[in-house]
Amino acid sequence: MNPPTDALPDPDALQPLLSAALALPALKPQAARLERLRQDYARGLERKDAPLTVALVGATGAGKSTLLNALAGQALAREGEDRPTSTAATVFAPEGTGLEDLAQVGARVVRYTPGPQGMWSGQVFIDTPDLNSVATVHREVARAALERADVALVVMHRGSVAEATQAEFLAGFARRRSLVFLINFADELSAESREALKSQARRLAAEQYGLPLDSVPIFAISGRAAQRGEDPSGEFGAFLFHLKSLGTQAVAERVRRSNARGALEELASRVEAALKETEDTLARTRAALESGLARTSEGLRTDFESRLELAQGHLASEVRNQAAGRFWGPAAWGMRLSYVGAGGLGAATLLARRSLPVGLAVAATSTVLDAVRDKTRARAAETAVVEPFEDDIAVEGAARAALTEARSLAHASGLSPESLGLPDVDTVLAELKSARASAWRYTVTTAVGETVARWWRTARWLLLPLINLPLLALLGHVGYRVVRAYLEGPLLGLDYFLNAGALFALLAGAGALLASASLAGTTRGVRRAGLEHFLTRLGALGTRLGETVQDSLRPPREAARALLALTRRGTGG
Repeated sequence: MNPPTDALPDPDALQPLLSAALALPALKPQAARLERLRQDYARGLERKDAPLTVALVGATGAGKSTLLNALAGQALAREGEDRPTSTAATVFAPEGTGLEDLAQVGARVVRYTPGPQGMWSGQVFIDTPDLNSVATVHREVARAALERADVALVVMHRGSVAEATQAEFLAGFARRRSLVFLINFADELSAESREALKSQARRLAAEQYGLPLDSVPIFAISGRAAQRGEDPSGEFGAFLFHLKSLGTQAVAERVRRSNARGALEELASRVEAALKETEDTLARTRAALESGLARTSEGLRTDFESRLELAQGHLASEVRNQAAGRFWGPAAWGMRLSYVGAGGLGAATLLARRSLPVGLAVAATSTVLDAVRDKTRARAAETAVVEPFEDDIAVEGAARAALTEARSLAHASGLSPESLGLPDVDTVLAELKSARASAWRYTVTTAVGETVARWWRTARWLLLPLINLPLLALLGHVGYRVVRAYLEGPLLGLDYFLNAGALFALLAGAGALLASASLAGTTRGVRRAGLEHFLTRLGALGTRLGETVQDSLRPPREAARALLALTRRGTGG
């Protein structure tokens, strides 16, 4: 079953959520205001049975004290022609009324006994200093007093209806106080002037305070005439009836709940605006960061592609080695050798015809040198692609360019980049280096393996038979000659076997060269795969850094959302 819309949340439940939400940068400057709203909300719910507290506010010479004395039916407040008369808040309260909350504002307390002569006795009145006094402390005193009041009687004269100081002051209370506008000194105004001033006050409430038109009761009265029992405008009776209806316990409780709801709505609106501002800032910062990385990715792509070109020889060697691993036969041995190693073995074959030990020594030396060369080339390739960071101007420039817009946006919003989860240049630089190193490891392992596997799907049916069938035919022929010589004589000499071995090596070498030639496009495919993996890593880096930005300030944002959910249940929003 859904709770009723007037089931306002427990004030104690707001405190921890508000404290956590204040970590939002957009809310920190409003911390004092939000805490006042929370306290105001709590007071509105706690003071259920207390007498109505009415604050009289207005500009110099508005006649607040005169009106108060007329309502109480006795001279409670000092009246005077020299302005300002009231320099501090004065609380007028019936005997025995608890004033613990009002005592906190340091106001002077005057006790009075309600009498039958009073038009509206028994309430707690607060006479406040003039709002347009040159002493700004007067407005602070009036503000502190109105924070503890339930109703604001805004007393105005013809010159203060639209006064900027008064309008600005009341804007802070318009949504969380029951307002009553009074145009005083009606005995000095014509009926047309009274209506014109009342219309001006209505427009002020609608335009300055955002209140519905005619939602604030407005009366043209004369406090001085009321003291004499006169009502020149004919509106004092209606005004008095409105006040007496506010003073009943049931209506007073509704007024306080309405004030509390207004305080809660203002608190929620400020938190919601700050949360939206934060979310918008984070979204724009994330977009700027990802956009910056996307813009710099082209330069990084070109840089990485040029580095892969420097490692072309090593990649081709790795491709041949992996391709040789899928072959069987002598051609596979030749594919594992570089041109230096293959040339050495060819020379060893020729030398073996004159001296077998010399040929074997040359072959062994050539094989060792080829292995050393492979390792040296592998190290050189890795150095060319991964390691030269000290003068890595391209990557460092890309890191700075990627962050420039996002960090500038954070500074323009008055926030530190770190508070939004933005990394520094060194962090992005390290990430870019890591992406390049990872892409290189992928290139020389996975990319080589996958590209060779695609090549092998065709080569095993076409190239393998073409290379190995001549070798098998030669081996068959040699075997046939050996058997025949053994059976029929004479036995074959060493030269025959050396020549057969040389032909065998020649055919194997030719097969290795043919297989290596077929791998030319495969090496380019490896480079393309490595480059694509590098770009994928850059995209993932942008997404990950963007998510870090999006996840920043998560605890206060979650607290703000929980606070808004709580307030919406209470306000029916």
